[in-house]
Amino acid sequence: MTVQFSLTPTGYRDIGLAHWLLAESGAWDRLGAKLADGHYSRRTVGARQFMPPGQRFVLVSRDLRNVWGWYRPDPKSGVVALNGLDGWTCGIFRRTGGVLASELVLDAELAIGRLGYDCGPDGLLTYIHDAKVKSVNAGYCYKVAVWHIAGRCAECKAMAPRSADNRKTLLHKSFMLAGR
Repeated sequence: MTVQFSLTPTGYRDIGLAHWLLAESGAWDRLGAKLADGHYSRRTVGARQFMPPGQRFVLVSRDLRNVWGWYRPDPKSGVVALNGLDGWTCGIFRRTGGVLASELVLDAELAIGRLGYDCGPDGLLTYIHDAKVKSVNAGYCYKVAVWHIAGRCAECKAMAPRSADNRKTLLHKSFMLAGR
C-alpha cells in the first residue's frame, strides 16, 4: 500500500507555478481576505470578499504569506471596465515576506495562461496609489518585472497614465511578455 502526501493545503490547487497556488474559493478565500485586510486598498477590513465582480481568480503563495488577485469584466457580460480598458488588472498584491516581490509578480503573470484565459488587447494592468505606498519608487517591484507607466509604448499609447481622480499611477505590461 502506497501512502501519498500532499504539500498543497486544503482549499488550494497547484497549477504549476513556482510560487503561487490557486485559491479554490476565489474572492472569498479566508486567508486571502485576512492578508488583504492589511493592504492599503482594502475598503472593508474583515469582509470575506476582497475582489471586484467579474472574471477573477486569487493566488496565495506557497508559504501562505502573500496574496494576488487578477480580475477583469467578464468578456461575455458586455460590461466595460470603468477605465475603458480590456485586460487583466491586478486588484490586489500584498506581500508580507518570503520570495522577492518582483519574482511573485512575474510568476502571477503566468497564471492567466495556465488557467486557459486570454488577456484582452490592453494586456496586464495595475494601479499604484503613490501616496499610500511607503516606497519612494512606488511600483518598483512591477518595474523590475518590466512593467512601465501607461502611455509609454505602442500598445498602451492611448492609455491615461493616471487614474480619473489623479491619485493613482497606471502601470502596464504586454501580455506577450508575461513571466519575462
